[in-house]
Amino acid sequence: MLKKFLSGVIFGSGFAVAALSLYTAWMFYVIPPLVIQDFDPEMTITEASSIENNKYPNTLNFHELSVDEMIEKATVILTVRYEPGEDGNYKSVVEDILKQEDGVDLYYGVGEVYEENTHHKMSDDFTPKKAVVFMQGNPASMRYSTTYSGERIRGLGGISLDLLKEKCSKT
Repeated sequence: MLKKFLSGVIFGSGFAVAALSLYTAWMFYVIPPLVIQDFDPEMTITEASSIENNKYPNTLNFHELSVDEMIEKATVILTVRYEPGEDGNYKSVVEDILKQEDGVDLYYGVGEVYEENTHHKMSDDFTPKKAVVFMQGNPASMRYSTTYSGERIRGLGGISLDLLKEKCSKT
């Protein structure tokens, strides 16, 4: 009986070593060529078939761009303010349109609700104030947003709202 048990252990060990070897070969030689690609930062997320959409491509990793690049590549830039909703959560309302490229459809206007239930009320300690929303494409869709209070936008390196508006007016 011990002899049969040992032969089973040896067979199981051999099977485990063979399976582990196949798994290692798969992970190091088959998967990486499929996954690793040289991505172009200007590559669009979706290939648009119309000329209109190719005029306003979406940028991969938009959040990694500098503030000036974000302003340049965005087709629409909004500021929104957070207001308490009927259910105690917050909704964001369009406060200002800092930039809108000619010919770009924007489905929101000043004073309209941008999103319902954007923040859930957890405690009285946190009350969101405002946010800047960068949009790309036609029709414009959100690519990046950051909240702020006061005049400085920390999510954009501490730029003041006035300087952001000035930079947007130049584009």
